[in-house]
Amino acid sequence: MRVEPATRPVKQTPADAPADADKRTDKVPRVADQAEPKTARVVSPARTDRAAPVRSSPVTRPRTFGRALLATAAATLVPGVGHLMLRRRRSGTLIVGVFVLLVLSAVLLVTTASRATLLANLLSTRVLVLLAVGALVAGAAWIAVIVRTYLLARPRPLGFGKQLVGVVVTAALCLVIAAPFGYAANLANAQRTFIEDLFGGDTGGTAAAEAIGKPRLNVLLVGSDAGPDREGTRTDTMMVASIDTRSGRTILFGLPRNLGHVPFPPESPMGKKFPDGFYNRADPLSGDYLLNAVYAWGRDHPQDAPATPTTDPGLNLLHQTISYMLGLELDYYVEVNMAGFAALIDALGGLWVDTGPNPVPVGGILPDGRRVKPDRYIPAGRQLLNGEDALAFARSRTDSTDYARMGRQRCLLQNLLTQKSPTDILVNFQAVANATTDSVSTNIPQAVLPSLAALAGEDTVRLESIAFDPSLPDPSRPDGKFSTARVNTEYMREVVQRAINGQPLPTVEPTATPRASASASVTPTPPPTGPQSLAEVCG
Repeated sequence: MRVEPATRPVKQTPADAPADADKRTDKVPRVADQAEPKTARVVSPARTDRAAPVRSSPVTRPRTFGRALLATAAATLVPGVGHLMLRRRRSGTLIVGVFVLLVLSAVLLVTTASRATLLANLLSTRVLVLLAVGALVAGAAWIAVIVRTYLLARPRPLGFGKQLVGVVVTAALCLVIAAPFGYAANLANAQRTFIEDLFGGDTGGTAAAEAIGKPRLNVLLVGSDAGPDREGTRTDTMMVASIDTRSGRTILFGLPRNLGHVPFPPESPMGKKFPDGFYNRADPLSGDYLLNAVYAWGRDHPQDAPATPTTDPGLNLLHQTISYMLGLELDYYVEVNMAGFAALIDALGGLWVDTGPNPVPVGGILPDGRRVKPDRYIPAGRQLLNGEDALAFARSRTDSTDYARMGRQRCLLQNLLTQKSPTDILVNFQAVANATTDSVSTNIPQAVLPSLAALAGEDTVRLESIAFDPSLPDPSRPDGKFSTARVNTEYMREVVQRAINGQPLPTVEPTATPRASASASVTPTPPPTGPQSLAEVCG
């Protein structure tokens, strides 16, 4: 087999190229042609006519000074609305939602909770602290939203004049919010301070835990009168309020200031000094040995008075005497200066009082007992009395008796409780606090206040009254009337227990009297057979 030697390819020149080279080059693609895609994308004529979507930035209104002030004002009306106007939807919705939630919660609380519950909370110092702090925080947050809204909305740059106007307007809007919230915080804090001052400290009365669980609370009410026209202090108004803590039924036991031979506990210093009662044999007609003089005796002779429940020996001695005389354990006391009582009536806007069929004289009796012309008269009928006139109505002695005056005082208490609710006291709190700060003292503890307020907030509260005066029948007396000249302690205790237990009072058998003439048609008032409703007596 023959093998031919390998030969090297001969490089051809263009001239040596075969004649059919052009034909082959037409069939072999060029390098440039190989780089191109082998298949071309066919575009439909319909797609070439459709425009591709174009993303655009959100259209925002240009910032203007007027729009900035408008957004700031909107944030003052409802926090968060200004943010929504500036298209800050997320933060604006959050702020508005929190605001609406808080408003709805407050409305729901006020409309669903009972009045007694609301009053009890408003007399709690802890709740008052939370209200004060909450008012400050809420006000500060609202102000921050207003300021932030303006800073976001104001255009830049801004001329000095517009900057000044913007700052002034924003500050004024902030003050619109700061004023009510600051007032609310100050009111809550002032009320807390008032409660802590008046009802704080070592009370010396019944412990709060024990008092809340007791079926009855007995409170001594004392109206003292010290003025430039009289020497020393006299307790012209003395009552004991016996309160049923479940039903709210309250009995006022009225004690005339002219009770004589008032007793003291036998083992006490006064009981040993006056074993037959408070009386001076050397001067039997002296007014210095009546019930209203016990307070002054304790002040002048502190060694004769017990050390509790207060630091005032005069009040301690009176407290001991009345407790022993009525056979009641007195849980607390409330002492009111009569001038402070007048200021309290003014603070509450006055009282509507039925003064009776005849005008009531103001003045007319001097401190030494001499009669002079009255200074003026309070008109008869239903009258709106200010503090001065209400006090004059309660104290008037001209053409009257101590017992009639006691009745007017009890009617004033009835009118005060029925016409002025605890809500009125809260609304006029600043004036009430100013009127009572230096004229009211008590040993009622703070912890008992919510329970008493809850009781006062109920509609079942009613006042009844028994006065230890000659209108009270006393079967042990020859004339069948209670004697104020020499008190019958055992009978007084019996009356108290019968009244508390809802039993009828002892009655007196009618005695035969001469037949009255035909012209005498006045029917005598029957003696009371039980506690009298002050709502019916006072009209």
